[in-house]
Amino acid sequence: MTEQAIFTASLSSPPVSRWLGFFPEFRQDSLGFLLRCHSYGDVVKLPMGRMAELLFRQQDFAMYLLNNPADVKHVLVTNQHHYTKNPVPPVEARIFGKGVLHTEGETHHHQRRLFLPFFHGDHVASYTSLITEKTSALVASWHNGATVDIEREMTTLTLSVIWRLLFGQDVSSDAAQIAEAVTTGQHLITKQYNSLLAWITPLWVPTARHREFSRGQEFMDGRITGMIQNRRAGHHGDQDVLALLLAATNEAGQPLNDKEIRDELVTFLLAGHETMANALTWTWFLLSQSQTVRARLAHELETVLGNRLPTAADVPRLVYTKMVWDEALRLYPPAWLLHSRVGHAEDRLPSGALLPPGAIVFISPWSMHRNARWFPDPNRFDPDRFSPEAKQARPAFSYIPFGGGGRRCLGESFAELEGLLIIATLASKVRLRLVDGQAILPNPLFTLRPNIPVHMTIESVATPERYPTTV
Repeated sequence: MTEQAIFTASLSSPPVSRWLGFFPEFRQDSLGFLLRCHSYGDVVKLPMGRMAELLFRQQDFAMYLLNNPADVKHVLVTNQHHYTKNPVPPVEARIFGKGVLHTEGETHHHQRRLFLPFFHGDHVASYTSLITEKTSALVASWHNGATVDIEREMTTLTLSVIWRLLFGQDVSSDAAQIAEAVTTGQHLITKQYNSLLAWITPLWVPTARHREFSRGQEFMDGRITGMIQNRRAGHHGDQDVLALLLAATNEAGQPLNDKEIRDELVTFLLAGHETMANALTWTWFLLSQSQTVRARLAHELETVLGNRLPTAADVPRLVYTKMVWDEALRLYPPAWLLHSRVGHAEDRLPSGALLPPGAIVFISPWSMHRNARWFPDPNRFDPDRFSPEAKQARPAFSYIPFGGGGRRCLGESFAELEGLLIIATLASKVRLRLVDGQAILPNPLFTLRPNIPVHMTIESVATPERYPTTV
């Protein structure tokens, strides 16, 4: 920690609109704006503009973007009880309700304790066969030389896995409608974050987007509520998450009602398939750009697996596969922006910045992961950044794809297992070549998605490499 406090009035800020603050530039190019903020120091003051000051009756109203890993650790871990989550837009609140993603205090701690065993240890390892079987079935449905929308394929795959874990049954024909409902919700959440008018417009106002969103939510709620009620009526299932929730109690010791169970199931459904599909899509995109990385990955898979499917026992031996996965999450973290935090009182950060009471703190994995201070040549795909030596040389919390502290993603262990097993299963059978002429860029919705469908051509690994590489 610096010896002298740095008061917010002296913090650097990018040029912003006097009336609208940083929002116009952030709305136009969120990802680029965050990277440009690197030049303004460890803590960047982002004025919210005169209109926000008048609306909220607060002078010098601003958010504070953290670019220093020590400050990030302070907010997420060391002094996490000093901060609570900022209110979320109505659409996000409607989707997730009071699931573990949005609760605070003892309710949140109780929810985490309830779910933690299900997503860690032996429970996670027991999902291996499900993941590899679903992935093998996908590969079997592909044909050498065919072209696929890899984001759609990964969405279908990860949805089929998480649906089975949640409900003990196959998702069947509902997959397309669920994916469509998720996409609609993502676009509307992003619109509400970027527009105060959209935020304050009630969802009952019959705009085309509101109607589309409501139809999607009613479909998902109907499917999930129907399964809850069916299980309550005595139709027993496997030891899935629904069974866990039906046997659980809330922090007051009362059984969970249907709404509480629905909120938890939706939270895990969306977090367990949509973010995973994005991460895997970006992984295949990056692998398609580097013959060197593909060759090293193929060598490891051949050495560890031969011609068989991976098992839980193989995962610790998939060292380079894990490095590829970590580097893909660095370059394209699905959670590109963490929920902002609000400080209860004045707080001095390790970098020296003295934040005022009520300060809104902004943390972005995208920004941290592409900061040249922690990752030289940050836009380059280089899995060797995650060798043991390289990781040890970096400060903690320079890499935060799953957040940190008491709100660290509950499903991190499961996500890693699923990601490694899917990569190993697919990459040992096929290569995925990016179709020429596509300009694939990240689209910062609620999660970091590709801006257009990612069309890739399937090639058997037995086919000789025949296309150029960039790395």
